[in-house]
Amino acid sequence: MRLTGSFAPNKSCPFTQALTCGHPLPKVRLPQRDFWPRRPGHGQMRSRKFECTNDNTSSNNGNSNGSGNGSSAPSIKPMDSQSENIEYVKWAKNALCEMDRQSLMDGMEAARMQQDFARDHQHTPWVQNKVQLSVYGDSLGRNLKELKGFIDSNLQGALGGVHLLPVYPSSGDGGFAPLRYDQVDPHFGDWSDVEAIAKDYDLMLECMVNHISPASDQFQDFLEKGDASEHADMFIDWEKFWGEGRPTQEDLELIRTRKPEEPKLEVTLKDGSKRNVWCTFGPQQIDIDINSRSGRKFVEDSLRSLCERGARMVRLDAYGYATKKKDTRCFFEEPEAWEILKDCEAISDEYQTRLLCEVHEEYATNIALAMNGYWVYDFALPLLILHAFTFKTMDNLKHWLTICPRRQITVLDTHDGMGIDDIAGLAEVCDVDQLEEVVEHRLGCAPNMKYFYQPAKRTYIGNPHQYNCTYFSALHGNPKHYLLARAIQFFTPGLPMVYYVGLLAGRNDHETAERENSPRGINRHKYSLEEAQEALQQPVVQALLDLCKFRNTHPAFNGKITIVDGTEKHCLEVTWKNSQHKATLKANVQDMSFDIVATQPNEEGNELHTYRYSLADSDTYEPTVDECAVPAMI
Repeated sequence: MRLTGSFAPNKSCPFTQALTCGHPLPKVRLPQRDFWPRRPGHGQMRSRKFECTNDNTSSNNGNSNGSGNGSSAPSIKPMDSQSENIEYVKWAKNALCEMDRQSLMDGMEAARMQQDFARDHQHTPWVQNKVQLSVYGDSLGRNLKELKGFIDSNLQGALGGVHLLPVYPSSGDGGFAPLRYDQVDPHFGDWSDVEAIAKDYDLMLECMVNHISPASDQFQDFLEKGDASEHADMFIDWEKFWGEGRPTQEDLELIRTRKPEEPKLEVTLKDGSKRNVWCTFGPQQIDIDINSRSGRKFVEDSLRSLCERGARMVRLDAYGYATKKKDTRCFFEEPEAWEILKDCEAISDEYQTRLLCEVHEEYATNIALAMNGYWVYDFALPLLILHAFTFKTMDNLKHWLTICPRRQITVLDTHDGMGIDDIAGLAEVCDVDQLEEVVEHRLGCAPNMKYFYQPAKRTYIGNPHQYNCTYFSALHGNPKHYLLARAIQFFTPGLPMVYYVGLLAGRNDHETAERENSPRGINRHKYSLEEAQEALQQPVVQALLDLCKFRNTHPAFNGKITIVDGTEKHCLEVTWKNSQHKATLKANVQDMSFDIVATQPNEEGNELHTYRYSLADSDTYEPTVDECAVPAMI
């Protein structure tokens, strides 16, 4: 696998447009060795002291979960004026036109500072600044009732919110091929079970704005009636979209797709005629024309129904694929991508619900989304931490923490594994060759692929899109290393989310992957209540739950963050400070140790206490042959 090492910004990205004021940005090789180290010891990272405010709302959201111990709800800081934005854009434009490297980095820092200004002009209720759990409705117990009981009995104080992966009727892909959003699949329970979770925890639900199941009423009506169907315009006719003589090889080369063939599916209507409809993913996920009357109504009605069910946040799955335009990648195309978000936001704001955009793309796109008030994922963090552990340097991770979006959900693991696209654009943050070695050394499991058309071969070539591996397995089951990774995550700007397999320190489930004939199954083990109870008894899980409670209750995390400069390259020091309260993480990847030095949450005064965990420093997971590859010596 090869990751691109050149810095070639997406010219249509609003982040790039803001920096250049519409002027084209020439492709340059960044970073160069005299500024960014390719190997630890080559060059010296410039470290500075940065501060930012955690994007949290100051008012309480009114939830009655009882898990808060004096920590205020998150607040979003209102924008004071537009002057800072205008001045930094002008300055960054001049810097980029001169292409002076130091000015470029100063421009990037100015953009980072801009993230601290929210679009909101008033404080609005949102979710608590606490750890979120991402889970399927039948992954901790058989259904939603058992899931709620398990959380209530075992995870009190460790969680502030629950992200329910799709619970709707679906025809495939683990729930991500929905038939409708106004029902809960009886396998999981019903809406009363979902609302019970929403009553006690901040609830996040899923909305697939790009596609719908072919088993849906809308698509079945289209198959029955053809163009006479009221839903005919909801689906994209491949031939009508392109017109005569297209798509050309150049068109196909541009499109970003997720299968080794043209993103279309041939279907047979009741009258026997054939149609090709746009299909980015598998045959159970038919793309929606969100610009059509029927498609837009379906998406908006679905989003509204989820907000009415008590969702404090809605995750827009595969959102980037919803925009289709000729002569483009058909991925996050502008201005349509922003118009879709604005329309969705008009609905979610009625219910004081926030939108989380799932976009696997160069980091500048996520920074732009965060700057415009939307929540994004920090998909780069998992591999940057693995990089720090493998090469014993925190330099790249330190730099990322200074520029990463502040309005973000931090993750180490998800239902889709770990993203590769999200690090491919980080040439100016982390050495690309080293990141590739981390992937090859740590993540030997089969990846999910994305595909590019190669005209010379008239075929599609696959590149890794996501790697399927539990984070505990990526660290070879080492409890000490695993807790260090979680500590770094919890001190990173944003709201931490823990996938249920990661919460229980789960290992790669090769049996499920083979049984389901899907590489994603390796990270989707389903726990019975008895099995989950047993997993809870692991010392590493008990330590993780304790760390979750600390992150949830300490007032410092509602304040400002400082990435301390001047530390040695193998050390990371991050401090959160809020009034008299303070919490500092001191991490060392040389001996893989960490201390947390903090005030007592419920005490007056500035007395500091040191928290230290004693866990085994040994590998407990037997890696596969592929995972045993040794990284290059440095």
